[in-house]
Amino acid sequence: MEHELDYLESRVAALIARVHELDAQNSRLAAALGESLRDNAELKFALEETRHRVAALIDRLPKEEEA
Repeated sequence: MEHELDYLESRVAALIARVHELDAQNSRLAAALGESLRDNAELKFALEETRHRVAALIDRLPKEEEA
């Protein structure tokens, strides 16, 4: 019986350690996701800004006369 309790105690301790590892990993992944989402939003904004600037430059080009 003592052996079984020791075994169960070691398994529970290993499970608790694994839960702590997964919690830490989850926190790191959540932070990385947040950073990636911010970077993505900044890139989308820069892309839209660039599109508008290119469109404005195209509008400033002289128009070809129609034949």
